Amino acid sequence: MNREPPPEGADTNTRPYLIFFSYMLTCFLVSVFIIAKIFKKYAVLKKSTTASPPPSKHVWLFSILAAGSLLTTWTFMVKYFNVSYQAWLMWRSYYELDPHHRHWGLWLKETSLFHEAWETVVVGNARYWWSHQIFFFALALGLYLEQRGVRRGIKHTWAFMLLGQIVAISFATNLFLLTLILSPPSPPPPSTSAVQRPKWLGPWLLNLGAVFTTVIPAYLLADEHYWHHSSDFMPVLLTPHIGLLVLPFVRAFVPAKYFLDNDVAFNDQVYSYMWVLTFVNAGIMLLRTTWLAVSYGGFQGIQSALLEHPAVSSVAFDVVFCWITWFCWNRTQGSAIGSVARESIDRVKETFEDDGAGIAIKSNGFDGSVRRR
Repeated sequence: MNREPPPEGADTNTRPYLIFFSYMLTCFLVSVFIIAKIFKKYAVLKKSTTASPPPSKHVWLFSILAAGSLLTTWTFMVKYFNVSYQAWLMWRSYYELDPHHRHWGLWLKETSLFHEAWETVVVGNARYWWSHQIFFFALALGLYLEQRGVRRGIKHTWAFMLLGQIVAISFATNLFLLTLILSPPSPPPPSTSAVQRPKWLGPWLLNLGAVFTTVIPAYLLADEHYWHHSSDFMPVLLTPHIGLLVLPFVRAFVPAKYFLDNDVAFNDQVYSYMWVLTFVNAGIMLLRTTWLAVSYGGFQGIQSALLEHPAVSSVAFDVVFCWITWFCWNRTQGSAIGSVARESIDRVKETFEDDGAGIAIKSNGFDGSVRRR
């Protein structure tokens, strides 16, 4: 049988190399950018006479969790790169490629790593039991960035969401929580006589959009139709990735004066609904995927999926570290900020129990601009 030679210049692929190493460089630079700011904040707090650093054990806890999540998820990610290359090389042997030589350029050119990785972690009931949870943890990070981070004067919220999407959500979450505990409460913004904007026109609308653009795709990707139709799979997968980046990047490029909103009580009320919407849908999806996974392969199938493929393991351990991180955050900061879930449910109850004279607004323990002690 006559075999065609490899396409001319196939192994000198500048463009795929440029894309891949630009991605890796972006991961590194965004990580360094955030970590440098954390060190700067800690140094400022150490020298401050009006504010003191948080307990060192809390700083060490979230630092260790950040390092652990990065090491674990990217150990499996590197293994995935190798598995992907070996699988490609096996099929590409049609062109008599020498397996003793590296053909990374041709591999990168002919392999869509993003599509391949996500297809691997989504397709399969047991695998999706793990991977669907990362959508909701990413959404939780997005809501917390806006509701808590912006009020603490953290302006680079875009960096955390971008880092979460290109490196690991758990890694970005731990770095954000570190930044949060190292950011003293800002003074109340001065009242202004500028043109009053309607309450319903605010940046929270973009976050509400992010809730829907995350929750709906999470439901859709559980449908086997999207597992077998790549043309439908990618648009649904990209929707939450884009939706969660909109508000952080709008804040990065639009002057802060256009986001001036002193109505903390109203925003807390709105975010309470968004948190309830997130928790309820996350619970429904967890029950649904559990039922599907257990019906197909039992609980053993879910456990086996954890280590059956490096791409799945990377996302699954990202989920595991997210659970650990939020549990530790609630345990260490719970007395100061209260439980978001409990507080959100209380707010919704108050709204429905109100007698019509007005909406009862309950102050939270992490109350906007200034912490009350």
